[in-house]
Amino acid sequence: MLLLVKFFFWAVVIGHVFFALGQWFAWPRVCKKLTDFSDETIEHTAFLGRSIASYNAAIAVGLLMSLSLPEELQSSVQAVVMALISATALVGWMGTKGNSILYVRFLPAFIAMVLLVLAGS
Repeated sequence: MLLLVKFFFWAVVIGHVFFALGQWFAWPRVCKKLTDFSDETIEHTAFLGRSIASYNAAIAVGLLMSLSLPEELQSSVQAVVMALISATALVGWMGTKGNSILYVRFLPAFIAMVLLVLAGS
């Protein structure tokens, strides 16, 4: 069980890093995949991609910082963060086209949250 928890924890961290990099350096491609925006609109929203990228990078950094917490606090703090990621991913999924957000953000975070809760009890 601990191995699964670690796998999904790191999947969420690495996923947020890669998503942030994509949003920062490849906003047009990411935005086209997630929205029906026109090329002109995508061009005018590049600042938004960088803003969202910083948010995703901050989540990854925060999760990494949680590793320095005392062991008895780690799983509960990480589970709460995974629950928040899951909730925001569902909101994001409802506002985007396709299921990319659902598969890439929601499922790993939700599975990690469930495993963290089970491992902590």
